[in-house]
Amino acid sequence: MMNPAAPQDIAVIGAGLVGSACALALAADGHRVTIYDPDPPGAGTSSGNAGGIVTGAVVPTATPQVLRALPAYVLDRNGPAVLRLRHASRALPWLWRFIRAGRPAEVARIAAALWPLVDASLAAHRHLAALANAAGMITDEGWLKVYASDAEFAATAPDRALMDRCGVRYQVLDRDGVMALEPGLNPDLAPIGLHQPESGFVRDPRGLAQSHADAACARGARHLRQRVRGVARRPDGVTVHADDGPQDFDRLVIAAGAWSARLARQLGDRVSLDTERGYHIGFGPQTAGLLRRPVGLPALGMVLSPMRGGLRLVSGDELAGLTAPPDFRRIRALVPAAQRAVPGLRGQPVASEWMGFRPSTPDSLPVIGVSPQGARVVHAFGHGHLGLTLAAITALMVADAVAGRPPRVDPAPYGIGRFR
Repeated sequence: MMNPAAPQDIAVIGAGLVGSACALALAADGHRVTIYDPDPPGAGTSSGNAGGIVTGAVVPTATPQVLRALPAYVLDRNGPAVLRLRHASRALPWLWRFIRAGRPAEVARIAAALWPLVDASLAAHRHLAALANAAGMITDEGWLKVYASDAEFAATAPDRALMDRCGVRYQVLDRDGVMALEPGLNPDLAPIGLHQPESGFVRDPRGLAQSHADAACARGARHLRQRVRGVARRPDGVTVHADDGPQDFDRLVIAAGAWSARLARQLGDRVSLDTERGYHIGFGPQTAGLLRRPVGLPALGMVLSPMRGGLRLVSGDELAGLTAPPDFRRIRALVPAAQRAVPGLRGQPVASEWMGFRPSTPDSLPVIGVSPQGARVVHAFGHGHLGLTLAAITALMVADAVAGRPPRVDPAPYGIGRFR
């Protein structure tokens, strides 16, 4: 019988924000941690987000409004979301679950399940950042969305009703209020704003992942720059088959993002997971001061965020799998709209383009917790659009599960068993 209070040998597959955070939380509990990832910490999908720790993100991706627009997503190749036809047959089971998740009763249930996670997210980040001596990497500018008309804002009433029901705290701003927060915006496009002042901001998500991994290694963890070829259960643990051969562990944490489903399946767990591929364009360091915080512009289908390397345009939901080449045409077409929204961007050249794989479940809930097949395996993936927001609280929940402590958040809604 495994003693959860004793130090254990634990493998963490994945060195993104979630995996690096899990490694730190486990190493801080005294466990011997081995991280498997061929790339540096945070180098993959974790590096490409808008930097928000959005403590009010309770609205799932699937809602009745989104479902009504779903046919247009398939037909409009320039729309805010797209399904590549070559991926359609493979995506159908996921889409069927997505459609079921968009029913009103399910939307309310999912929002209620997201709320404990997002509400605890910033405090969890501050706790791990303190362990990593990286507290200064998390700031408190909040999360802002701006709406170009009364009609556009009125259409968000169902989303705000969900936020109200959960207890999300936000402020509705007039044009003067928006411009006081973000004087670099075009006032003609920002007559109404919704500000979540209790949300956090990370200008360098990759740097935060690196800080967590470094702090874990300072506590005895090691990062093997190897690709995992397979995993298998043993009666008294788990075996990881990597580039340098097999190695046995007491426990395994799967935090491999969009690549997690294959590993979970090898261990007897099934999950509905697809990749909402996201894109960003960077405008270079000279643009970093044009905004103060991430700003969502729903009518334009984008978020503009002042990251460490400059202003970043984040957009796109693309179901196309893991192997199709990126298609930057849609996000490139948004550059004029971004320049209209932030006049200081006019004349600024595009400095970089990026595409990443959001690991998304159809019900917008992550997969967190021990495997139904046995507690030697712990899942920590499927965070969709909320990978940064939920990385730290996920890590603390994983550490609680390994230690046998009472969970700080009830893990029941996030279990992989819901996909049977």
